Amino acid sequence: MRTFHYSWHFIALCLVGLVLGCGSDQVSDSFRDMNKLNMQKLVNSYVMFASVNKSVGPKDADELINFIKTDERVPPRLGMSSGDLNDLERILVSDADGEPFKIRFGLKIRLDEDRSPLIFDAVGVDGVRRVALADNQILEVSDAKKYDRLWAGNVSKKDSGPDESEIDGGFESE
Repeated sequence: MRTFHYSWHFIALCLVGLVLGCGSDQVSDSFRDMNKLNMQKLVNSYVMFASVNKSVGPKDADELINFIKTDERVPPRLGMSSGDLNDLERILVSDADGEPFKIRFGLKIRLDEDRSPLIFDAVGVDGVRRVALADNQILEVSDAKKYDRLWAGNVSKKDSGPDESEIDGGFESE
């Protein structure tokens, strides 16, 4: 009877391993989907860094890159393979405009519901610059004053939504 009991636990453990093994691919896919853009990888890395450093973001790009390279939990959560770690500096460059991102380093953020603007397209495309918030939302900003307010860290509910011109333009064309 004891042997059967041991065997049952072993079989159950194997089944759990198989189920978790299959699920890990789905988890990896979801991490990859959440981190398709360099901006997403950066904002998620920044928040992960803050989560293990008393809610304070990295002081500079070197500290952030070093964190991604040395904390073994980070690359899988970014959907990155070990080969991606050889050229991490490329994630500091916008996929949209090819320019280095502007990053607000060293911020103290509330990890549960913070909407602080962290990562910014420096130039943008066709008058639109993207801004990544700590909650992983990406804003498309065409209003220079709004972009400056976000860079200064002034975020209101109005600022975290679409630009006024986008709203007005949408109604005019209907």
